[in-house]
Amino acid sequence: MSDDKIVFPRDGQGFRAEVKLPGFHVVLLTTHSAMGPGASVYDATNKRWAFREWVDNFEDGKAKAENYGRKFHRAVGIKEAFPALEWNETG
Repeated sequence: MSDDKIVFPRDGQGFRAEVKLPGFHVVLLTTHSAMGPGASVYDATNKRWAFREWVDNFEDGKAKAENYGRKFHRAVGIKEAFPALEWNETG
């Protein structure tokens, strides 16, 4: 039997990135909860959740959150380019 322990992510552990442009501020998240990993986008401009989806893992969550953030950016007609994301650990 191996001495290696399986380490599960804690609730709230994951990654966060913010996009701040004139008239557009969203927070992209991929975090672990009691239900498993999820990806979400918070519209900080209008103070509401814009997207939430369960994902397979954090990398999948980052990709889905970024994809939705880019779609939201295009939909609201922001002229500035969507910036490169800097993902920071949470939890």
